[in-house]
Amino acid sequence: MAEKPVSKFKSVVYDLSRMNEWWLLSVGMILFAFIPNLYVANGYTLNLDMLIEFFMKPDFYIALAVVFGAQIFLFASNDYFDRDVDALDPGKKKRNPVCDGRVTVKGVQALLVGTLIITLVGSYYFGIWPLIFTAFTMFVYYYYTAPPLRFKNKVGLDVLSHATLINTFPYFLCIIALNDFTTGTIYLLAVFMMRSSMAQILQEIRDYEVDKLVEKNTVVVLGQKRASWLVFSIFLTLLISSIILIASYELTGWGVSLYYLILPLLSLTYLPVLYKLVRAKEYGENIERLWMGQGRENFWQVAQYAISFGIYIVIVIYLASIGYQ
Repeated sequence: MAEKPVSKFKSVVYDLSRMNEWWLLSVGMILFAFIPNLYVANGYTLNLDMLIEFFMKPDFYIALAVVFGAQIFLFASNDYFDRDVDALDPGKKKRNPVCDGRVTVKGVQALLVGTLIITLVGSYYFGIWPLIFTAFTMFVYYYYTAPPLRFKNKVGLDVLSHATLINTFPYFLCIIALNDFTTGTIYLLAVFMMRSSMAQILQEIRDYEVDKLVEKNTVVVLGQKRASWLVFSIFLTLLISSIILIASYELTGWGVSLYYLILPLLSLTYLPVLYKLVRAKEYGENIERLWMGQGRENFWQVAQYAISFGIYIVIVIYLASIGYQ
């Protein structure tokens, strides 16, 4: 039986960008920035007419284009510059379209140039500071894996750059574009940064056996067990600080409102996963099964994001329909 021909367009635009892994989370982050800002900017009022008007304006869609362009640029450059390292791991080699020849160097270059133009031009729509921030982010995205800087094999800098920009850029860009730096937005930015740092450390724990052969990063220095406890410590910091800030707001008026209660509730769903990871003896397979591969193998994480954002959207539409004030 003849094999189904591989679509070059799909390999370049879809497989190389790993779109199935991040698109849902990125859309959620953009909405988490725009909807609360819309509510506050309209005198703490939310109704359906406001939502309809919001989705009729270009701001949301331009932010979407910038974020998607930046994420595609990130993962395309990552797959290209990691091709030699990924080739040492059968699982990662299979997922990297550059390793098996599905994507050529010209295909990578075309995608990188195209997405770079989209992100820079789109970010300028929001002003000079969003443009500067986006340009800096694209620099970090490129040299996160590209030599000679290759931030991902610099101890400490690998986790710091990932926490600050890799998974956090969609939300970070939006609050800069909106000039919205209230207590709630800073709290949410910190939450996304902690989650992003956890994701990076877990990836390094998973890839430890291959990474220690070719480079040095935070987990190669710490070891897998200590790194897994570091992830658990960051998680506890996220959960406990969230509860304290919400309780403080209810008691004293300083902190974050019950609007953010969904975040510690969502965090609690990670407890069984992290408990199993801390107790694991074989990390790579467990991390791939329990945490990674959101769009590939781990349907539980897809369900978590889909359910969480689904509940959020339903609540927003309900509040808008009743003219919440």
